[in-house]
Amino acid sequence: MSRKSTTRIEKSAASTHRGGAVKGFPSSGCWINLFDPIVGELVGACDYDCAMIDMEHSAVSLEATLTMIRAVQLSGAKAFVRAPDKDAVWIGRLMDMGADGVMIPMVNSVEEAEALALASFYAPKGTRGMAAGIVRATGYGVHTEQYLKNHRKHFRLLIQIETEQAVNVAAELASIDGIDGLFIGPYDLAGSLGHMGEPENKVTRAAIRKIQKAVKPSGKPLATLTNPARNARKLYAEGYDLVFSGSDVGMLKAAFQSDGLNNREINKKLSK
Repeated sequence: MSRKSTTRIEKSAASTHRGGAVKGFPSSGCWINLFDPIVGELVGACDYDCAMIDMEHSAVSLEATLTMIRAVQLSGAKAFVRAPDKDAVWIGRLMDMGADGVMIPMVNSVEEAEALALASFYAPKGTRGMAAGIVRATGYGVHTEQYLKNHRKHFRLLIQIETEQAVNVAAELASIDGIDGLFIGPYDLAGSLGHMGEPENKVTRAAIRKIQKAVKPSGKPLATLTNPARNARKLYAEGYDLVFSGSDVGMLKAAFQSDGLNNREINKKLSK
């Protein structure tokens, strides 16, 4: 890796967000399920602060994920990755690849969150395996000393609160050293509460308000995504620091559907 490329990555990892309430934390995001580098490059070019590269719901490999991390960072945005599951081993692997942040799904207990937090620190504080001299995050060893001093300063570990069990321990989850932010997953949370596909159900909304109230005293950033009833403006007003208002598949689908319907209507009129 060239010095110029390494500098670009470090700048991406250390850059501050364009808005929001928490310094050093991105405020606007786009969800990525289409693992094409062009999509990754568009994220920063279209003024998002970060991408959430979704390994959980995409049929992808680590190699494809690395390509997406590079593409997003090349555009000047931060590259966050949602791990496929809550196995702590993903954290070290994705940190080695130079991800700016990792999000872990379905974290339900303090014990799970503590184990995940430890996986983001090298020994003696944590359990992350040491390979700093050969990984992309250090420029393949070129910047090892600098990385070891600052790696945790510029990295963000997020956990997802998306079950009734997690709602009840939200304050404790937010207090854990090494957990840098919490993400409310409104759709899975709704399902956990018996209201699948209903993020605006009164029971779901009550649970979300409970999480917000529990997390606020910690000062930890709170993240979520939009739904048809709550756009980014509403969510920022509610106190969220990071809002994922874009989705590559969702926006592409909407554009295709609109264009397809428009063409169908034109052809109907022409056939009369």
